[in-house]
Order: sequence, then structure tokens, then C-alpha cells
Amino acid sequence: MTASHPVPTRDLQVAKSNMDEFGYCVLANVLSDKEVDALRVRLFEQVESEEQLDKTWVNPIGKQLVKFLVNKGKVFRDLLFQADYRAVVDHVLGPGYLLSSINAHIAHPGGSLEFHRDQFWMPPPSNEKKEPLIRAGAINRKEHKGHHVIGDDNPSIISPAVVCNAMWMLDDFTEENGATILVPGSHLSGREPDPKLDTNADWTPANGPAGSVAIFDGRTWHSTGLNATNQSRVGINTGFCAPQFRQQENFQLGTSPEVVEEASDDLLALLGFKTYLGYGGTEGNHEWVARGQYGLGELKPET
Repeated sequence: MTASHPVPTRDLQVAKSNMDEFGYCVLANVLSDKEVDALRVRLFEQVESEEQLDKTWVNPIGKQLVKFLVNKGKVFRDLLFQADYRAVVDHVLGPGYLLSSINAHIAHPGGSLEFHRDQFWMPPPSNEKKEPLIRAGAINRKEHKGHHVIGDDNPSIISPAVVCNAMWMLDDFTEENGATILVPGSHLSGREPDPKLDTNADWTPANGPAGSVAIFDGRTWHSTGLNATNQSRVGINTGFCAPQFRQQENFQLGTSPEVVEEASDDLLALLGFKTYLGYGGTEGNHEWVARGQYGLGELKPET
């Protein structure tokens, strides 16, 4: 592992500098013990209830996800407005970004490593007068590992960050229990990690005490770590994306009416209920969109 990587900090300027240089940072002890406990209590009430309904979702590497937390407790929605971590996301994405997803990650003992980056779908730049390496609509996570600027193994022009994720630590995150691992500086590589060529990339775990948050650029190579303990490791991931892009979770359709009714304008904007430069609206150029806001439909003149 490389020795050149961020260490947990509470200094926002240091955190922003770490984002620029390394592609991630760790803000230490952002939440109090009381706040962490409240998140854990609500989360495990939800986990137990979903298990009783046989609605548990576990991915192929053994990580259990509790999805769409925006519907599952005010304590999760309040987390979205923690000022320090949002200041770092602001630094990466600029104004007007959207919440892409909010879900819990429960890493059970075991697992496997596979480096990826979360904006894999972002078309790479192409050199002048050359065909694009891949058509934008054909991009998928499995078939296009390693794609980058055509004809250039060390591209000077790369795509900007349009995704920024934050993993809230509800347990102490350590290398032993499967803390998120990241490759420092990989956000500037201009390409996807190659599963055959990059297996020995210099990585480091985003360690931190419970209540800390690891924030990472969507271009940074990362993976869930291997959990070598006999205990599950719990975190909450909040993902953000630039307003031009589709969100991972469809909040306009999936957010419960009760949450929408009680939501502040700030939360509604995060969820994508506010139009962006005229995009995403309905007939009438509404600044805000809502269920039932339909156009006129097919008309015929009265005779």
C-alpha cells in the first residue's frame, strides 16, 4: 500500500485539498455518539422488518443493502444536510447537484475485491478526428473496463467529476472489517480500472472511527474491503450527481407522498423535483415538478 494518502481530519481546507490530490478524504468524528446510535437503531429496525417480509437484498459478494432510505426515516433525511460533508461535496461538484442514492451497506464477513469507479458510464473524451472509443449509450460496467482517451495512455484531458459519494461510518472502519479501499490519485487516471491489469494497484483503506465519513470523487477507483472479522460492518452511503445526469434511485417516482408533502425546498431540490436550465419540467415550464402535473393531452377544436 502506498504511504501517500489522506488521514482523517476535521479541517475542511485539508479535506478539499485531499479531494483534489488523492480523490478522497476522511472527515473524522463528524457525528456524535448519540447521532450514530439514532441512525443504527432506526436502520436495524428497518433491517429486521424487511427480513420479516423477505425483502432483504444481498449482492453477489455478500454485501447487504437497505435501499431508498429517504423513505425510511427522518434521521436519514437529516443526514443529507450535515454541513461539513456537504461543503466537501460542493467543492467537488459545484452548485445544483442532486442526490443520486441513499442506502445502507452492511458488509458481512468475507466478500471479494473488485475495483470500480462510480461514474463508469461517463463517456471518455476522444481525440480530434478519431472515432469515439465507445458510443455513449453502449457503456456498461462489465464490458468496458479500462477504457480511456483514444490513443493516449497518459491522457492530459479527462472527464470531470460528475459523481461524489460519501460513506458514513456507523461502526469503526478498519482494514480488518472491510473498510472501503481506494487507490489514491486514480481519479486523475482518465480510465476505468482493468480487472486483469490493475489487481495490484496501490490501495489504502479509508479507516475512521464511527461517526466519520469517507468522501470520494466518482472517478476514484475503490472497492468494499474484505471483512476478515466475525462481525458485520455497517455504513450509510449517500451518492450525489451533477444535475445533468440520471439519479441512481428514482426519487420523483419512488419517494413516498408523505415525505414529499413534508419536504423542505432544499430536500425537494436534492431529490430532483426542481428543473435544471429548463430540463426535467412538464408542460408550462414549471420550476418545480410534482406528481399529477400533466400536460394538456390530445385536443380537438370544438365544432
